[in-house]
Amino acid sequence: MSTLAAAPKSAKTTLCISFALIFLCGAVSGALLMNLRNHPGRVVVHGMFSSHSEVERLHKALDLTDEQTRQLQMILDDVAKYYDNVLSDGQTRVMQILDDKQKEKFQHLLEKEGH
Repeated sequence: MSTLAAAPKSAKTTLCISFALIFLCGAVSGALLMNLRNHPGRVVVHGMFSSHSEVERLHKALDLTDEQTRQLQMILDDVAKYYDNVLSDGQTRVMQILDDKQKEKFQHLLEKEGH
């Protein structure tokens, strides 16, 4: 019976570690995304990072393998696509509450900011 008692603790530990890793990956992805969004020349455009210099910098700084670099690029592209979808959804929802004059002004503001 002692082996049965040990299994849930191991599963619980594994689950906690998994959640922690997922959280950390999300936090790192979010931080990278915000860093890229806040620095000129490193902006997100339609799900892709306009410059691969940030990935190359991380490749060198973290001594990533080519496979890790490829996976990192895929993760960052996925985060950017998610971010673009959230922005698009938010813009659609805002447009639904505006009158025609406000919609025109809002659209102008979006164009001015490059969205």
